[in-house]
Amino acid sequence: MSKVCVLGLGYIGLPTAVMFADSGFDVVGVDINEDIVRTLNNGDIHIEEAGLAELAKKVVENKKLKANTTPEQADFFIIAVPTPNTPEQTANLDYIISASEMILPYVKKGDTVIVESTIPPRTTDDVIKPIFTTAGWDVGNDLYLAHCPERVLPGQILRELVENTRIVGGVNPKSAKKAAEPYRYFVRGQIIETSAVSA
Repeated sequence: MSKVCVLGLGYIGLPTAVMFADSGFDVVGVDINEDIVRTLNNGDIHIEEAGLAELAKKVVENKKLKANTTPEQADFFIIAVPTPNTPEQTANLDYIISASEMILPYVKKGDTVIVESTIPPRTTDDVIKPIFTTAGWDVGNDLYLAHCPERVLPGQILRELVENTRIVGGVNPKSAKKAAEPYRYFVRGQIIETSAVSA
């Protein structure tokens, strides 16, 4: 089974990490907040969400999920960090850029990077992809990149992660195909492969 590294353990990242762990993946959740890391490693969670505490406790006790302040090598890297609005009413991409740069030492040939954070169109192609190409990767051929936006309602997150249609937008068709693979383990809704701009 593959390993998943989830960056950002907030309202999207934590439930996503738990779902992958419950589906059999080995998952490391990364957050710069040491309190969040410590809480999760103790089998507890820092957010309120129906059914999440019990599931998180189970996967931590089963050693399928652990938390850390730094990334580890994995097969899939999922970026689920905040993109708060700027005063100019656009998305602040600082956390996304920082998370992308943070995983550079850990990615290897054949890995897939998936951005779940809410980002403006073309961010994947124009902002994130160059971070990896500058580091020497042939993105789309030896490293795969996709945007898979997450749209879930608080209080319904676990159910919606399973039932909602997922849009998986790759920087090329092969990236979309690779990024869709791990979601097929728990998503019962439709998985639509498309381009990063469409996603």
